[in-house]
Amino acid sequence: MEYNIRNTITTLLLSMAMVLLASCVSSRQTNYLQNISSSDSLYRKIDSVPDYTLQIGDRVFVRISTLNKESSKLFGSDQSITPNSIYGNNELYSYTIAKDGCIDFPFVGAIRLQGLTAREAKDAIQHALRPFIPDCDVDVRLTNGFFSVIGVAGSGRYPIGEERLNVFQALAISGDLKPFSDRKKIFLLRSSSDGTRIESFDVRRKDIIGSEFYYIRPNDVIYVQAIRGQFFGIESFSSLLTTISSSLSFGYLIYDWVFGW
Repeated sequence: MEYNIRNTITTLLLSMAMVLLASCVSSRQTNYLQNISSSDSLYRKIDSVPDYTLQIGDRVFVRISTLNKESSKLFGSDQSITPNSIYGNNELYSYTIAKDGCIDFPFVGAIRLQGLTAREAKDAIQHALRPFIPDCDVDVRLTNGFFSVIGVAGSGRYPIGEERLNVFQALAISGDLKPFSDRKKIFLLRSSSDGTRIESFDVRRKDIIGSEFYYIRPNDVIYVQAIRGQFFGIESFSSLLTTISSSLSFGYLIYDWVFGW
């Protein structure tokens, strides 16, 4: 009877030790920009980052500049509103692209913006306004230029504050990945005119630079899951020693309680 109990306790302690070792996170699992050799094909490289094209439901900020005071009053031009403040409460100067792909601009009517870049949208609005304001200059910015991060990397929605925001900058903004985040399979939900695509990529690989996943686009959602089999969440060698020590102490207490009677 005593021999069987001892064997059971020994087996439990060995099993716990194996689980603890399996729960350790190695540098290969966490380091970025590794030269990982794999039979998988490299990520598709792109020669240049395509400009974001406006979609139905997008909101655009439009500011009109003109020397004509009457036209300025008529179209609500406000020079105090700057591009850096477009993420604030500037609803008066923002327009939603409707299901027909157009915005309804005061005194002008429908202007089609769907499928256009911000620069092309600027030209389209200027062309529509020139009969009314010959000297107008238009500034067009996307006001819903946000990306989201969900999963074990945290949860948040962040503005894309610059024209080119790469995936490492985006993860840094969200607080970086936790040591037990699964870096080899990060999911990306990306909206397009054809619908929402779900892709996955390995952020540890150096060849992600220059690929279609390197730059974040408006409305992107980054989903990070935990490493499979991660149970104890051991992040360093010191935490491993602490966990093993605690487990052995607990095992000794059980052993002493069983055989100390």
